[in-house]
Amino acid sequence: MFRIFKNKCFWLFFAIFIFSLIMINFTSSAREDITIVEKLIRDLYTPLQSGVSEFRDNCAALPVLFSDKKLLSTQIGELKKEIEQLSLENQVLREYEAEAKRLKELVEFKDATLESYDLLAASVIARSPNNWNKTLVINRGSKNGVEKDMAVISPDGLVGRVGSVSKNSAHISLISDRELAVGAVLQESRETGGIVEGIGNSGLLRMINIPYYSSIKKGDRVVTSGLSLTYPSGIDIGFVEEILKEPNGLLLSATVKPAVDFNKLEEVLVITGYRPQLENDKAEE
Repeated sequence: MFRIFKNKCFWLFFAIFIFSLIMINFTSSAREDITIVEKLIRDLYTPLQSGVSEFRDNCAALPVLFSDKKLLSTQIGELKKEIEQLSLENQVLREYEAEAKRLKELVEFKDATLESYDLLAASVIARSPNNWNKTLVINRGSKNGVEKDMAVISPDGLVGRVGSVSKNSAHISLISDRELAVGAVLQESRETGGIVEGIGNSGLLRMINIPYYSSIKKGDRVVTSGLSLTYPSGIDIGFVEEILKEPNGLLLSATVKPAVDFNKLEEVLVITGYRPQLENDKAEE
């Protein structure tokens, strides 16, 4: 069957046939009266003509198609860049919002304590990687009035005290440091005599020297006792997690969860001056 396609006569007759169809089309299209043979040939030729016309139209549409695709590709690229830019701007705005919220809380807390404290706001610029000696570095130093042993707080509670000071910065020893001890009292019962100290890398505190007859219980709020020149009274230290009996049976100890999340601290307040409420009350009298 396929041998016919290799026959030169076949291709010659095929070429003459196609040429005849084309010529008939050009010569008959202008006349209104055509013969039956011409009508038959025209009907046979119409599908071929339609196919050729459709193919020509599709070919003509190809440049437009490729042009539209290139335009769409360019627009998609631009939209991607715009989305990336908006995403970055959104991240910056979220950070600004979080910072504004923190600073608002800091300002509100500072305003609420103006009668008793002189407070200096500072930002945390570094942290110590050492788990046993917990320290922070703030961007305020001696030129700002910061001095060694000044208490450092946040709106949540006691942070620690100033250790070493340079002109433009200061190291803050956290109350979770094993070397630090704070006089403490239970806020509700006002039982005194306890001392809160750091445990180490656990992030918890320990309250020691609690009398065996104490009514201390889980959830009690622990605050500074004020029996120190460094820490004013009434500053939140944390909450009692667990009560333990000492081996001698005369004292109790307690595990305390800090009121401050030291890992999330970004701003702190240094107490540069302290006026006990008692002195203020006497001055008013």
